[in-house]
Parts: sequence; structure tokens; C-alpha cells
Amino acid sequence: MSLEADNREKFDRVLERDPNVTIFLKPIAAPAALGLAGFAGSTWITSTYIARWWGDEQSPTIFFPFVAFWGGLGQFIAGLFGYAARDTLVTVIHVLWGSFWMSIGLLYLLTATGVIPPHPINVHFPELASWMIVLSFFTWSGAVAASARDLILCSVLTFLAIGSTIACCLFAYGSGVGTGMKAAAYFWIISSILAWWRVTVYLVEEAFGKSAIVKFFPIFRTPVEKRRPLVVPGFGEPGVKRGMPGVA
Repeated sequence: MSLEADNREKFDRVLERDPNVTIFLKPIAAPAALGLAGFAGSTWITSTYIARWWGDEQSPTIFFPFVAFWGGLGQFIAGLFGYAARDTLVTVIHVLWGSFWMSIGLLYLLTATGVIPPHPINVHFPELASWMIVLSFFTWSGAVAASARDLILCSVLTFLAIGSTIACCLFAYGSGVGTGMKAAAYFWIISSILAWWRVTVYLVEEAFGKSAIVKFFPIFRTPVEKRRPLVVPGFGEPGVKRGMPGVA
């Protein structure tokens, strides 16, 4: 159908008509499962070290590759797949924390190779504290958003945000920095355990479906999540439907 400049009525009808567009969505596994698994592993190792449960000053030069790849790259990839899953929360949180763990891994690599001198985690460290400010703000935002999904995921991000906020004590001087970082580490430990539990639920639900065994792995989905239809309109994506996880 051609449009003539002098045919104003036909021109207006074409512009006002809804476009006949078909959008195909490709099903993928939940990216959050990979992201939370990477987060749980790297956070557990590093936070238990900061809490002085084990290790010495040389330990980070040994465990940093696992932290950088599993907790950093793994999370980062999961966050990118969050775009395909059309899950903004997964994308923001896992790209954010994946970038953090890859950066930490890079710092330890530079330290291990003698490019930069080592810096204790329990003393004044404003450069790292500035990272914690960014991490805290966005993680608190994620915790608020996760409160509409399930209590376990919300708790993961809440404990993570509390620990990150406390870690801003790296701006300070004196012995209180070490105490603050140890307190932050315990909140991160709790967050990593909850993340492990949430990943376990992803695995069990995929393996057993609606079997009775799933009831032994609660995540306490919120009423908001339970009321959602399986397909809802996308936000910021006109004409597109956003796939939702199961509400069993």
C-alpha cells in the first residue's frame, strides 16, 4: 500500500494503527540460579576469611582465581542472561556484584605479581569504601524489589546490603575499622548461606517439578508473587509480555 502526500486521511489511519508485530521469546533456565551460586561461593570464602575463621595474609593470593571466575565471571554472565530472561533485578544485581568480584580478583592478582603492594582489609581503605557505597545503594534497591518475590531472596539482598553498608567504615581510621569489617563479614556469611538455599530450591524445583518434596524447600513466596499471572505485560517494553516464574 502506497501513501500519497495529498491523501491525508489514509496517512493518519496508517500512523494510528497498531503495528502487526510478532515477538518470539526464547525460554532459558533461570539466570539467577547461576548468579546466586557464584555469589554464594565467592562471598562465603571471602567473608569467612575476613571474619578470621581461617587463613593468613597470603590466603587471598591463592583463592582469588576461584573468586574472580566463579563469583565474578559466573555472576556477570548470569546478569547478562537476565536481559534475555527479561529480569531487571537479576541483571542489575548480578552484573553489579559480578563486576565487584572480578575487580577484587584483579586486585589480588596485581598484588600477587608484585605490581601493587598488599593492603590489609581491616584498616583505612577509602578506595574500597567508595565501591561499598555504590554496592550498598543498588543492593538496598534490589532488596526492596525482591520483597515482592520471596522472603529468601529478599533476605539474601538485605543481609548483603547491611554488610556492605557497614563496610563503608573503611573510610574511617583506627581499630574500629577491623571491628566493623568483621561485623560486615558475618552479615555476608548469612547472605551467602541464604543464597545457597535459594539456589538449592531452583535445582529441586527443576528436578522434581510439583512433587511433594518441593514443600520441604520453602522460600516463602509473597502474596504479590503468588497473584501474578504466568505472563504479564513488560515494563519499558511496549507490546511485549514478560514471562514469570512458577508460583507453585
